[in-house]
Amino acid sequence: MRTVPWGLGEAAAAEVLRALRFRFHKWDTYACGQCLVLPEALVLTRAEHERVVAVVEALHGALGRLEARVRREPELLAYLGIPAPLHPLLAEEPETELQLTRYDLFPTGDGRLMVSEFNEDVPGGFNEAVGLPRLLAGAFPGLEFAGDLAAAFAAAFAGRERVALMYATAYSEDLQHMLALEDWLGAAGHRTVLCSPEHLERRRGRPAVMGEPVDAAFRFFPGEWMPRLPNFRLWRRLGPRLPMMNPLYRLVRQSKKVFALWRRPGLVDDADRAVLDRHGPFTEELDPAELPRLVAERERWVIKHAFGRMGENVVVGDLESDESWRRALAEALPAAREHAIQERFPVAPLDFAGGPLYPAVGAFLVNGRFAGYYSRAAARPFLNHEAYHVATLVEAA
Repeated sequence: MRTVPWGLGEAAAAEVLRALRFRFHKWDTYACGQCLVLPEALVLTRAEHERVVAVVEALHGALGRLEARVRREPELLAYLGIPAPLHPLLAEEPETELQLTRYDLFPTGDGRLMVSEFNEDVPGGFNEAVGLPRLLAGAFPGLEFAGDLAAAFAAAFAGRERVALMYATAYSEDLQHMLALEDWLGAAGHRTVLCSPEHLERRRGRPAVMGEPVDAAFRFFPGEWMPRLPNFRLWRRLGPRLPMMNPLYRLVRQSKKVFALWRRPGLVDDADRAVLDRHGPFTEELDPAELPRLVAERERWVIKHAFGRMGENVVVGDLESDESWRRALAEALPAAREHAIQERFPVAPLDFAGGPLYPAVGAFLVNGRFAGYYSRAAARPFLNHEAYHVATLVEAA
């Protein structure tokens, strides 16, 4: 794994960023006073790329089999932190091929590829994952962009004429994803409608939005928020009849506590357990009785809420002082069952033009198959909204 510069002049690089904002709707290229799109690319060898694809597809398969065993078990769903009103919906949703996920793989110094969470419910990043490969195509002789996320979306919704793009309408960063998806599906001949899950209604016995029946939906609205919807009772009746990417039962994989759940006897077979253990760190439920040990072993542990997103409600002990670590534990303990304690693993830094950064190779899967890269790098071994996006290239075969 290495990095290469874009090799563009200042004006050309600025034009790429402008096109990313206005053609691919990536408005938040700046945050905290700096551009978060690095003018560099991460380069994988062909063997590294093939390894990444094998790892993420193996994880996806193992998690799917675990999900099938868990999603109709209220006790296990409660353990994962999934709200009780959703349990019947998860049990009744039919199996669907409409699936989108993203796995962020962290390289370690000893050669492992580790994942600290599974982005299974509403994974983002597809503006950059499609925009930069199209804007930088042909700029890197001997290297290529692997996958085509836009084409994978279009193929996934083939045969479904009208698609509802359901998102959390209060968030502009969510809208930018939907506008990109609207462009790609529209170019493939689909009719789309931008809406909130609150707009779901019944029309002539079918799921409908804005007065017209829809054939499928893309959900970019966190699943654990669904019971707050004013039309949740209607979702309870109509939801299982609406083909949707992603189904709500993906919350099983999204919960940070799934890392502890798969270690229970009988839930996964030996082969799947080996895959999950190889790439997922040891995790346990936050136990108030273990407080003295957790305080003493600050550098070993990370506190996570079951459904935190974008790094929120994540506290890395090694990056905290003794005092702030104790405070974080004290704040989490009143809701201990909603939290997990995960063993920290060492992320290997990589040299960039501005100095070493900690990378994560993000890989999208659509309907279970590799569809493109969304990689990031951060000044600390912790990804949040301040992480840089890094285009990902693969050495040509």
